[in-house]
Amino acid sequence: MTRKHPSLRVKILRQLRPWHRRIGLFSTLLVIFIAVTGVLINHSNHLSLDSTQVKQAWLLDYYGIKAPTDVALYQTSPQTLLSTTNQLWLNDKLALEASEPILAAIAHKEMIVAIDSQHLYLLSAQGELFETQSLATGLPKDIEAIGQTDELWLKTATGLYLADSDLIEWTAAQPYAAIDWVKPIESPETAEFTQQMRASHLTWERVLLDLHSGRFFGSLGPWLMDLVALSLLIMAFTGVYIWLQQKPPRKKKTGLKEGPRS
Repeated sequence: MTRKHPSLRVKILRQLRPWHRRIGLFSTLLVIFIAVTGVLINHSNHLSLDSTQVKQAWLLDYYGIKAPTDVALYQTSPQTLLSTTNQLWLNDKLALEASEPILAAIAHKEMIVAIDSQHLYLLSAQGELFETQSLATGLPKDIEAIGQTDELWLKTATGLYLADSDLIEWTAAQPYAAIDWVKPIESPETAEFTQQMRASHLTWERVLLDLHSGRFFGSLGPWLMDLVALSLLIMAFTGVYIWLQQKPPRKKKTGLKEGPRS
């Protein structure tokens, strides 16, 4: 008795089924991953993910976010005021990006005043910039320092200048009392503030968006998303093929009509 060999259709089905299951498992995991990150992104505001900073050092390193250098701390109470290069920070939030490196900053009459060599910046106590002064507005040039007695003073390459009560006009003058020039203060909290500034550049919402889109994986991200799409297509085609091959054929009606009985 000769052994009956399986047909080509059966061989194809035997090969397709295990691969269909493997690809299905892989696709399911990726779809779950995309679905979970998508749901979290949709509710990031309610979950405060859009404002929660990433503090994990390895993740900040992965994004290439380094701790700022040249950190200068000016006050810690009632609010933390510090600068790094051309940025001014109020507590753990970026309040100002100056045109040039910031030389000093000071709280003055419910305002925050910051300077670089050619500009003076006026901010509210909440850190909102509302005025920028320059040479065009009458500000002295080549500023070197800022200080105060009861009034605000600027030290420049050409001398000292006193501000009026509205901080609009600057007049060359000599002080009647010693000026308290603003200088960075030494504090063990500086290192902690430095890490807070580093973490402020990255939120969990940003990480989730990058994971969801594939950007988190760099140049491999688009290929990963293509792999997901290709896996789903293969799943669809193999699933339809297997279903069609396993579908039982329709039985033809073989009943004959009986003639009229005599």
